Amino acid sequence: MIKQDLADDPYAQEYFSNLLKKAIADTKAMFDAPVKQYILFANFEQEVKSRSVAGMPDEFSDNKHAQAYFGLFKHLFDSELLSAAELDDDKLTEYAFEIDKIVKTAVAEFSINPAEIENTISMKLLPMLFGDLGIENAQRFIQEILQITRLGIARA
Repeated sequence: MIKQDLADDPYAQEYFSNLLKKAIADTKAMFDAPVKQYILFANFEQEVKSRSVAGMPDEFSDNKHAQAYFGLFKHLFDSELLSAAELDDDKLTEYAFEIDKIVKTAVAEFSINPAEIENTISMKLLPMLFGDLGIENAQRFIQEILQITRLGIARA
């Protein structure tokens, strides 16, 4: 479920994979309490379905794509790089919503031509991200955005 439902959000995938490992370890301690084990996993499943990631700003409650883009910053880049570039959660939130807008517009305008979707996304995101991330990190980030977009188009 984590691998399939969260394929478009690598940060959430990593977060819930780590939580699952912890939940499995916790249930081993509850060997004689199957009801508690069930409740633990039922709560865990609910968190995965709602993508309740700790530390995620509340602004993303209705926009799972923007949440994925926000998480992608945290997934790809360590906190030192983000703080050196002065990218706090507020700035990352702004970026996430702007990226979401760019991706949605590109998909809507060029839905017949996937290559043009990717080209448009790349051309609009590179100048936006280059100043804060540098060319290599910006390109790496854009490649992940394109992968998420491909996955979303394939699912639709």
